[in-house]
Amino acid sequence: MTLLCLTKLLFFKSTVVLKCPAFGNTQTVSCNADIELQLQNILQTDFMKKLSFFCFLVSLATLSLGQNSNSYVIDGTANGLVDKTVLYLEFSDENKKVTDSAMIQNQKFLFKGQIASRSVNALIRTSNFDNYKFFWLENSNIIFEGEKGKFREARIKGSATQIEQDKLYEKLKKASEKEQIKIEQEFVLENPNSIISGHILNVYSSTWGKQTTQKLYDNFTSDLKNTSYGQSISKFLSLNKDVKIGDKYVDIKQIDNKGKEVSLSDIRGKVILLEFWGSWCGPCRKTNPELVKIYSEFKDSGFEIFGVAAETDKSAWLQAIAKDNLTWTNVTDLKGDKNEASLIYGISGYPTNFLIDKSGVIIAKDLTIKEIRKRLLVLLAK
Repeated sequence: MTLLCLTKLLFFKSTVVLKCPAFGNTQTVSCNADIELQLQNILQTDFMKKLSFFCFLVSLATLSLGQNSNSYVIDGTANGLVDKTVLYLEFSDENKKVTDSAMIQNQKFLFKGQIASRSVNALIRTSNFDNYKFFWLENSNIIFEGEKGKFREARIKGSATQIEQDKLYEKLKKASEKEQIKIEQEFVLENPNSIISGHILNVYSSTWGKQTTQKLYDNFTSDLKNTSYGQSISKFLSLNKDVKIGDKYVDIKQIDNKGKEVSLSDIRGKVILLEFWGSWCGPCRKTNPELVKIYSEFKDSGFEIFGVAAETDKSAWLQAIAKDNLTWTNVTDLKGDKNEASLIYGISGYPTNFLIDKSGVIIAKDLTIKEIRKRLLVLLAK
């Protein structure tokens, strides 16, 4: 006959309360008392002695592993990485950026800390990003098992949210791109209180559009709506104008590279290319030299460019403007891909552009350099 003993520990000042269903009762042990003597009072029969002692040991193990449920411990292994390699832990917690570092010794590393949120999307990486892993961090004891060159496949134990994420990933990796969208939208709909749902919808709100985003957001629990993800989605829904070709442009106002507040509406009576870009965006930077040629050719004929950059690093933005010789109006609010102008226009990728005629109507979107030049030759012919 096998007896199952489930134990729980409750703590009241200096007292440990040991509960075991196999006993049929509850025993109280003083933390300051002689444990051996206390055990003699608990283990009253030979039959229960071994079972009770096992329960007590399991309880002590629970104590050592979970003594503070309001903090996290990441016990990590990094096979193949040499000693003194520095690893970085990065995440945002309630809109505050957090960065920590740990040095590898004997292929081991340790991070300790505390988060205010129930779970945050965190990153562990080397300084050059050759090895990195995104995962869900919680206030719990987490085991991280990684290998040089394969950090993205690192095994993580102890995070309930990560387990949920891994199950979703297994479904996604077997599906086509079209099926992946369906799987993720179904997950968000069926898990209205999951932080993963909040993260997914926050990432894809612009891509999926206002109507789909609104439907999925309305299904969220109050708790999820109050997270940073929920608040970000709510802001997108309030700002996004679902702009389409044929609509009049929506005005935007931000700070330019000279520190002056400027508006799109400041440009009057001209054909405007509204260009969304970023200093970090490879395709954007590659296109800029050709865009400079277009601007030089048509700027005196009634053509203007209004650039909106998705930036968080002002210095990098200013350096890119100078290096690429962008002499037209350039603005940013330093909110990255959550730039308010990007939310208004529903930008989901960079570069993205809108061509606006002299009357302020959007007549085209996502034109190539050749297409821009062809349109301008017609629009500015007179």
